[in-house]
Order: sequence, then structure tokens, then C-alpha cells
Amino acid sequence: MRIERLQKYIFEKGLDAALIKRRENLFYFTGSSPVLGGYLVVTPDESVFLVPELEYEEANETSKVPVEKFKTSMELFDKLKSFKIENLGIEESASFGFVNSLREKVGVKNFESIDEIIREMRIIKTREEIDVIKAACKIADMAMMVAVEEISEGKREREIAAKMEYAMKINGAEKPAFDTIVASGWRSALPHGVASDKRIEKGDLVVIDEGALYKHYHSDITRTIVVGNPNPKQREIYEITLEAQKKAVEAAKPGMTAKGLDSVARSVIEEYGYGDYFIHSTGHGVGLEIHEWPRVSQQDDTELKPGMVITIEPGIYIPKFGGVRIEDTVLITENGAKRLTKTERELI
Repeated sequence: MRIERLQKYIFEKGLDAALIKRRENLFYFTGSSPVLGGYLVVTPDESVFLVPELEYEEANETSKVPVEKFKTSMELFDKLKSFKIENLGIEESASFGFVNSLREKVGVKNFESIDEIIREMRIIKTREEIDVIKAACKIADMAMMVAVEEISEGKREREIAAKMEYAMKINGAEKPAFDTIVASGWRSALPHGVASDKRIEKGDLVVIDEGALYKHYHSDITRTIVVGNPNPKQREIYEITLEAQKKAVEAAKPGMTAKGLDSVARSVIEEYGYGDYFIHSTGHGVGLEIHEWPRVSQQDDTELKPGMVITIEPGIYIPKFGGVRIEDTVLITENGAKRLTKTERELI
């Protein structure tokens, strides 16, 4: 079905073929993800997955598309040349060198981006994709509970992250979805405060942002805790962030725009006077990539539709004091939004 939709697009655009080489897109269309990559050629009438000889056996077992192997780059370009391609659809991430080789060695004359149609297809998840993302979210919830149990005065941030990542793997994850963030004290005001050697201290705010990669799909969750009793300022910014996050989750529904959803969370934080301390977008799409479409920001007017999976993650970051972020992976449904990550959101 995915290949057929791409073929229809190719035909309507008057292209001779589309060439796909980004790993996530290869998996999306073929169901295979060779370590050394490959090249999916799709014409209006056929499709073939070209892979290095080393990857042939695995690709042949997993690919939904016919597989052919090549030994050298010259053999690859000869195979591509056999398709007699003058007008080619290609991903915008293709390098200048690769495009130049296609022009000189394959005879391609015109290039057109196929990113829009791929984005349009991937942004709406199938039931099968949603089930896998739910499983990835369940693993992330397990890892978050490990963090909550393990964080204490004197432990290093990296120690906490290591135990979380171990929990992910023994529960089925391929690996963490990204570098695990455990940011304590003043470092909690760093939105990307990847776990360091800093020791956690009593009274610290600790931001934990993590996710699991499971069967090629990602999850993403953030919680913030306090080691000991929160002071009034810590409690204030936590409650404001939680209100913003809850209101955004409650507001998310088909028909509203990503920009509109960002405004829901942003307006809450601005009303309390902390607008200047919310320094990133409210969220992003999640799927085969940890950051994909749509962007839940003031720059994205994408209309939310059932089947989209996004994060909702407002935050307040006060330099030299600390920060709070609360994030869930959320599924847009016909009736609103459903949280797929379910760890307790109240202040711990």
C-alpha cells in the first residue's frame, strides 16, 4: 500500500522514478533496515531494493520489496542507469556529491523533492505503528520508575542514566531513543542536560528526559522531581508547568493546528509571568525518528489529525536556579488526545 501510494505520486508528477536512501524511509517502505543501508528505487510500475552484498541475506529475509545486491559503487550506478531515469524524485537530505554522481553516472537531468509526500504518509500512524509506539512508551515508563526509585543525594547523574538504560534493554528496547537526560540542580535549567558526572544534592530539582527505541519506533517522556522537600519557588514553577501540560493535553484534538496547541501551553506559562523562561516549542512528532512531523510550535500550522503521535512538553528554565519540564507522548484520536506515557505527573 505504501509503495503503491508513492507510485501514484510519481506517476502524477511525471517522474521516471523515486530514489530513497534515508534509513527511516527505507524501513518505512521496505520493512528492512540494513546496517550499511541501501537504495530503494520506485518507478510507476515496479520497485527494487538495492543493497550491498554484505547486507543481501538479511534484506532478502526482511524486505517487502524485491532485493538485488551490488558489490561496488560502479555496479550500483550501473543498476540505477538501467532504469533510464531522467526525472528523479529524491530526498532533500541527499548530499551534493551523491546528486552529482547521479547526474554524471546515471544520466539524471532533473531532480524533484519527494519529502512532502513521505511526510504526508508518515505523519499519520497506522494501528500497527501505534501499537509498537505504545510498547516503546511502556518501556519508557518502566525506566522512569527506575529513575524515581534510584535518584538520591550523592548519586551521579550518569549512574542513574545507566540504570535506566539497562532497564530499557532488559525490557525489550533496542537502545535508548536518545542520550538520556538526567540534569540536577543548576543543570536542570539546561533543556538538553545530558547526564553528567555531577552528584545529585539535597534540594535539587532533577529533570529526567528519556525514551526507548523499540522495533524501530521511539517514545519520549520527561518528569521532574525534587530531592527532599521543594522550596516555594520550585513548587511554583512545577505547578505552573504541570498546569500548562495538562491543559495542552486536554485541548489537543483533530482540527486544531500545531501552532494553536503550542499557544495553549505557552499562554499558561506567560500568564504567570514566566514566558521568557519557556525557551523551546511545546512538542514534536514521534515515530521512526525521535523528532519528526509535526512541530508543535509557533512556526507550524499543520492541522492535527487522528493517528498523529506527538509530545507535549512545556518547561520553565531559570538560569542558575533550575528548571522543570513535564512531557508525555500523546496520540491524537477522533475524540481528543490520549497519553501513551503514563508515569505519575504530580510532584515527587
